Amino acid sequence: METGLIVAVAQIATGFATLIVAIFLAAQLLIQKRQLEIAHLDSVRELGFAARTRNEELILARLTDKSLLDAYMKLGAGLESPNDEETHKFINYMRLLYLQMINEWNLGVNDNNVEYFKGRLGTLMGSLGERKYYLTNGRIIIGTVFGLTNLVMLGDTVYEELEGRSVPLR
Repeated sequence: METGLIVAVAQIATGFATLIVAIFLAAQLLIQKRQLEIAHLDSVRELGFAARTRNEELILARLTDKSLLDAYMKLGAGLESPNDEETHKFINYMRLLYLQMINEWNLGVNDNNVEYFKGRLGTLMGSLGERKYYLTNGRIIIGTVFGLTNLVMLGDTVYEELEGRSVPLR
């Protein structure tokens, strides 16, 4: 009988030890899950910060490069006839701005916040020349090249709000 009692006590002790290990491991999983959530939030913040930094760099380039600023002002206003170099600078500068916005959208910066991207698109279409660029290039880059129909629809909405008319059909 003593052997049976010893075996029973050993089994109870083993079961109790297994339960303690299971509880410990479950606690470790919860701690690790929380750490991963924190790391994810940090990476999202870092991504947003990097996107804002890149946007600021693009704007700063326009402000510090006189020839780019002149081209931007001329084509943006849509009042003067630009030369080929000015047209090239404007088109490529706008392309960079659109690609930056598309990267933000694709990477989920600001969780694809509609109001944020409406603001970004509004900034990209603030002038007559920029709205013309949207129709001739920006819309194609967003919709055809990248296939972002939701972003095109948002862009069309912003265009219509700024222009006071629908996007012309080709």
